[in-house]
Amino acid sequence: MGDNILVGADSLKSKRQTLRTQRQLKVWQGVWRFLALLGMVGGLIWIISWPHWVIKDQSQIKIVGNRLLSSNKIRQLLNVSYPQSIWQLPLHQLTQQLKKEPPFKDVHLTRQLFPTQITVTVKERQPVVMGTSSQGDGYLDATGVWISKKFYGEDVKVETEQDIIVHGFNPRYRSHWLEIYHLILQSPIKITTVDWQDPSNLILKTELGTIHCGPYGDRFQEQLQVLARMSKLSSSVPPDRIFYLDVTNPQFPSINLNP
Repeated sequence: MGDNILVGADSLKSKRQTLRTQRQLKVWQGVWRFLALLGMVGGLIWIISWPHWVIKDQSQIKIVGNRLLSSNKIRQLLNVSYPQSIWQLPLHQLTQQLKKEPPFKDVHLTRQLFPTQITVTVKERQPVVMGTSSQGDGYLDATGVWISKKFYGEDVKVETEQDIIVHGFNPRYRSHWLEIYHLILQSPIKITTVDWQDPSNLILKTELGTIHCGPYGDRFQEQLQVLARMSKLSSSVPPDRIFYLDVTNPQFPSINLNP
């Protein structure tokens, strides 16, 4: 009986010792975790505040993917103040800012530490025609986005995909332009000018002469088909006699002759 009591006491003492050791181990583990976290925070603060990771001037803004806009023009559009820590630059805000500019189809900004720089990767819109609007001279892309000529500068020659000029473009015509441009590309009659200055009368300059279409509407495709059927008109009427062709009503086209 006495031996059993001694064995029980020794076992209880051993368990207590084990629990005490485990508690001490947990305390030390907590201390080490705290010190490690403190070291990581301190290291992060040191990394962020390291003076070498500062954008000091425009030379540290690298532009990639631009063909029409100059790198200096894109840096100006970024509107970044210098010097500034590379970590404090609001890349998302700057990205959204550039995406709002008409010449850009897409924009991505990334940080780079070695060497310290910001890389701006752009995808530009491709102008398809030249034009004029209330904002002055400029260009249109295939989706009807108006790009002012001021973005490219006087010394930049922008090559458009089509030899077409659009006069009097207005942003509210954008959805119409999507349709018109597609139909113009398919037209068997060569069209050189789209004059939108008078919303009540869309005027085309073509190889047949001047065409009055009236207000743009869902009959535009039919109007172009009528013009295609009139392609031999010059064989019966001298071109210099034609003042303009009127296809406002494509079922009853008319010829207005010079006096």
